[in-house]
Amino acid sequence: MLRSIRLRLRALFNRAGVETDVNDELRFHLEQQAQLYIRDGMTRVDAERRARLAFGSVDNAMESHRDGRGTRSLEDTVGDVRYAMRTLWRDRGLAIAGVLTLALGVGATTAVFSAVNAVMLRELPFRDSGRLVQVWEENPERNWYKNVVAPANYYDWRERVQAFDGLAAYTDYLTNVTLLGRGEPQLLTAAYTTGNFLSVLGVTPRLGRGFEPADDWDNGQRPAILSHRVWQNQFRGDTAVIGKTMSFGGRLPWQIVGVMPEGFALPTPGTDVWLPMLWPQTNRAELWFRRAHWMRVVGRLKHGVSHEAANASLQTVVMQLQTEYPATNTRMGAGITPIRDWIVGDTKKPLVILLAAAGILLLIACANVGNLLLVHALGRSRDVSLRFALGATRGRVARQALTESLVLSAIGGAAGFAVGWMGARGLLAMQPSGMLPVTDIQVDYRVWLFTILLTTLSGLLFGLAPAIVVTRQSPADALNSGGRTFTGGGMRRWGRYLVVAEVGLAVMLTIGAGLLLRSYDRLSRVAPGFDPQGVLTATLAIPPSRYDSLNKVVVFYRSLIARVQALPGVERVAAVRQLPVTISSWSSNLAVEGRPPLGQTDILHREVAGDYFRAMRVPLLNGRTFSDADTRETPPVVLVNDALVKQFFPKENPVGLRITFDRVPDSTSMWRTIVGVVGSERQGSVAMPPRPEIFAPHQQDPSRGMTVVARMLPGRDPMTIAAPLRGAVRELDSLLAIIALRPMTEVHSRAMSRERFIGALVFVFAAAGIALAVVGVFGVLAQLVQTRWREMGIRLALGAQRSQVRWLIVRHGATLLVFGITSGLLVALGATQVLATLLYEVRPTDALTYGVVALLIGVVGMFAAWVPALRASTANPATTLRSD
Repeated sequence: MLRSIRLRLRALFNRAGVETDVNDELRFHLEQQAQLYIRDGMTRVDAERRARLAFGSVDNAMESHRDGRGTRSLEDTVGDVRYAMRTLWRDRGLAIAGVLTLALGVGATTAVFSAVNAVMLRELPFRDSGRLVQVWEENPERNWYKNVVAPANYYDWRERVQAFDGLAAYTDYLTNVTLLGRGEPQLLTAAYTTGNFLSVLGVTPRLGRGFEPADDWDNGQRPAILSHRVWQNQFRGDTAVIGKTMSFGGRLPWQIVGVMPEGFALPTPGTDVWLPMLWPQTNRAELWFRRAHWMRVVGRLKHGVSHEAANASLQTVVMQLQTEYPATNTRMGAGITPIRDWIVGDTKKPLVILLAAAGILLLIACANVGNLLLVHALGRSRDVSLRFALGATRGRVARQALTESLVLSAIGGAAGFAVGWMGARGLLAMQPSGMLPVTDIQVDYRVWLFTILLTTLSGLLFGLAPAIVVTRQSPADALNSGGRTFTGGGMRRWGRYLVVAEVGLAVMLTIGAGLLLRSYDRLSRVAPGFDPQGVLTATLAIPPSRYDSLNKVVVFYRSLIARVQALPGVERVAAVRQLPVTISSWSSNLAVEGRPPLGQTDILHREVAGDYFRAMRVPLLNGRTFSDADTRETPPVVLVNDALVKQFFPKENPVGLRITFDRVPDSTSMWRTIVGVVGSERQGSVAMPPRPEIFAPHQQDPSRGMTVVARMLPGRDPMTIAAPLRGAVRELDSLLAIIALRPMTEVHSRAMSRERFIGALVFVFAAAGIALAVVGVFGVLAQLVQTRWREMGIRLALGAQRSQVRWLIVRHGATLLVFGITSGLLVALGATQVLATLLYEVRPTDALTYGVVALLIGVVGMFAAWVPALRASTANPATTLRSD
């Protein structure tokens, strides 16, 4: 067997040498036979002739030997590939057009698939990640689903639920710390975790160790773990960093105990440092520890425990806690989600939609290249007919045609892979911040296999029609026609089918893009409840170690607002705990003094300093705003937005009412007086309607994390005070770094960046699809004019008007467009339903979008049909008839 393999490989890769050996052997046999005849008395000439007659056909012997090698099919394939390369080289215009078209389709699909692979298919950096789940809380009364968890509930789950090997908690919101002692202060993002965080995930630090379970509680130790990125950038990969103490802007130092492995991205890819919770031991028994929900929980299932069994075990404990702690856990449920599904989150649907859009573009490209190959096959119809006449089988001719398409697809696929590689990096660079939960998009074996499979299927797809057509043509028709009157009816019919498919796919893709763009247009017109023009924002977080009293916090922000107010061109300055259209702030229940309990409610809260509402131009609808007289020594006051008034006080003026944030007030409840009603801002998202919200004066409810908002005088650019504002912060605290400094217009724009990005990308795909479809219409009609050129001349010679000839071609194009547009509209009615959750105030069956797209493609398609029609009407009857 090994000898046979060796001989076959030699025959395949050293064909000339094998042919020489066979020729030598044949000559040897003929010479030996001739010598026998010579010894019998024949002359050499007669002996050699007699030897050849006795041996038989040398050519047949050579062919039998070639068949016996077992490499005939492979040799034929190599020959077909060489022939295809020569054919494409002779028709370089067609080859270049086909390669560029395929590169566009394959490149777009590969780029999007690379992102899908990085987000949804790549192995997670956790040991045995299939056993990891996210555990969350829910409360139907508050519309909570997959919500953050209360710490006390987490500890009860960890101790009582037997289905888990371990449960760990972490914060998915990032706080900011300032790295000191390494040159200029460096702002880092920090996540807090429980001590068993890495052990539950099954992750081993790149250097050092992880936290320990005892680090949940304040035990005098302050360990910290750095990200691989910070270790490389700030510490130049120094392994001696383990054990060193670092200052993160506070009075007490932290000890670096570990470095995370490269690529670790939980809770987010932007996490720079992980810190332990370090709670006081007394927290476990306090009410707020079970009432406040702010942690994420990840769990590892025991071996052999299914998700269903784990969820059943969790529900048992959840019901126990509802009974044991009715004040905090009534209606409080919980559930689990596989860790991959949790990480992918709401990124999955946009990626799948983008991949489908790229796939449709690829199908349009394949139809376009198929039309090119049909035209190419029509030009070679006499050559194919001659092959049939000489005995070639239809299968052999079809294989040659498919080989040609596969060679073209291989070249286009290689170019498409390069386009996809660049496109994937562009996709990562241009994506809205946080859309993709990955920091890089790598080209791994899945992307390679996907591109190879895509290229092969594309070659078969667009090569199928030419292969079918060339095997069905009649040799006599082409040979007898003399090359002038043969019209290739089968080829033209297939060409029409492909154009109809192109137009239909382009209509469907363009409708999807139109719906997304209309949705974005609607979203951009939504009144956010504030005026973002001319406002600069600066987000800060002052450390509790240096600002260890509420009075210090109040004085710092009051001083900063005063300094910024004094800058030239500034009209008004204020501060707010959370900017609108970013993320929702903390929430609570609501009760009104002297009235029955309102039950479970979910009211948002924000703290403001200075005249925030005038700075952001939020209207005061009733009562008054806060003043400097609203201090911690005066009765607590609040403002409410009109969304809260509409829900809870629809027919009365709430100013003067006293409220508390407890569901059922008791002797410990703090009562606050409503002193005014303001307009409602969009809180967590532009697309979500305003929720009921309460505002408190910063002097009465200080917060260390605030965002300063500075409104400029009309006509002044907000960025002109960026440097002076940084200087004002340094003057107050040289160790404090600004977290984010950006105009409010940018904040508002980023709130819609995901919708804008997806819509723009699908629009680019749709524009490319329309262009390819138009080229397809033009190509088919141009070929129609070419094959019927003599007919046009005869029509004109017999008295037809040139306008009639033009209308003949335009009518043919209009028919193709009508069929294509109609089929595209019908398919889009069902296909666009998947966009429903991504649309804002636009239905997937929006009639205006469908009508505009149909009109657009109809007009563009008719223009493409008009150009060949003009050429057809220029036929010269005398020249045409003389050429016959």
